[in-house]
Amino acid sequence: MKFSEITVDTAAKYMRVDVDAEVKPLIEAALGAAKQYCMTYTGLTSGQLDEYEDVPIAALALCSELYDLRQFTLSESVNINPTTEQILSSYSVNLL
Repeated sequence: MKFSEITVDTAAKYMRVDVDAEVKPLIEAALGAAKQYCMTYTGLTSGQLDEYEDVPIAALALCSELYDLRQFTLSESVNINPTTEQILSSYSVNLL
């Protein structure tokens, strides 16, 4: 699977969520945010991220976290899933 091929249905299957009219907009929002985060974090386009086999897993994991943790809580530190961070950091061109 390529990064650009991740769909709401793919994300829902990954998250084990049944898609209905109520849930679909939430998954769409989480998926859009996850994809944008991956592109912003790495400094790469969607097409460039398609070249890497593990990036879709990072995007899906991030999407799942965004969906599961829909409430914002202030804390002293914001942490990203270590696996997601490691995958994205491997391809980041804007943190060098």
